[in-house]
Amino acid sequence: MKTIIMAAAIATALTGVAQAAPKVTDNQFLQAARCRGLASSEGLGQLNTQAVDLLLRTEGYPRPLAVKLSSNTKIKAAQTEGDKATGAKKEKLLAERQGACASWLKGGE
Repeated sequence: MKTIIMAAAIATALTGVAQAAPKVTDNQFLQAARCRGLASSEGLGQLNTQAVDLLLRTEGYPRPLAVKLSSNTKIKAAQTEGDKATGAKKEKLLAERQGACASWLKGGE
């Protein structure tokens, strides 16, 4: 009986570990963070960031502290870049947001 209970406890623990494993690489996580910053830029026109926020929150949990800090820096830098952009630079950032960022802004689907 103890063996069955112990096996069930181990299986449950392993399931929790498997669920905590990140679905995206650190590089992809940082790309999503940049997209979050571009989406929240007033200069580019703010977009709904709910899906990417959830992705960053969920995927950020198992990340090393250095990656989390880097993601915060990327968000702020991209937002500032978008807010200050004009002309061709603004068009380039809008194209990035509509292209490379599209799936991240939908939550990484």
